[in-house]
Amino acid sequence: MKEKVIKFIEKHKMLAMGDKVLVAVSGGPDSICLLHILYSLRELYNIELLVIHINHLLRGKEADQEEEYVRDLSREWNIPFYGFKKDIKSLSKLKGISIEEVGREVRYNLFFKMKASHQVNKIALGQHGDDNAETIIMRLLRGTGPEGLAGIPPYREDGIIRPLLACSREEIEEYCRNNKLFPKIDKSNLEPIYFRNKIRLEVLPYLEQYNNNLKRNLQNLSEIVGEQQDYIK
Repeated sequence: MKEKVIKFIEKHKMLAMGDKVLVAVSGGPDSICLLHILYSLRELYNIELLVIHINHLLRGKEADQEEEYVRDLSREWNIPFYGFKKDIKSLSKLKGISIEEVGREVRYNLFFKMKASHQVNKIALGQHGDDNAETIIMRLLRGTGPEGLAGIPPYREDGIIRPLLACSREEIEEYCRNNKLFPKIDKSNLEPIYFRNKIRLEVLPYLEQYNNNLKRNLQNLSEIVGEQQDYIK
């Protein structure tokens, strides 16, 4: 899987020699896998890593334990750690928008503040191929055009990179097992309480009854449309 990620990084020119990379780490399998792979590539690309963790204060002690886990892992690997606590529930009520939307807004604001204050070149996020399939289905249901069908971009001009986008959730979990990594599991991801969770837990499994390769096909669609959109631009 590591070789697959390197090829994907090279294909989309995600990293340059000497980059300073801010890695968003929640403590779950995706972000822990991402951090481990980038840590193993630090000499190949001569990159410097920083870790950012945002505690949304939604899950009490469980969230605090995840924060401590990411802090300890960063210390063990000698990576600077930056932790933030944000009351997402209160902000959601104040702004009158969903917890999902507020959470995303808060995360990205902090990412770009850190990018500016610490001379960061790239911000690495742990989204993977399954996330991309979910995103495309969500956009189809809401209504979308070619831009939406391109899914989650692997690389953005503002420095956001997603090195795991070509990998599946299964590959990531297997990588964690093989490398004796012990990520935390956010139990709220296992409940259909948010729109994305419902797509992941109910809609995609239902559609996969008719095509086992649905997620792979959606990923292929995303890559084809993304390349066409890049060409048009």
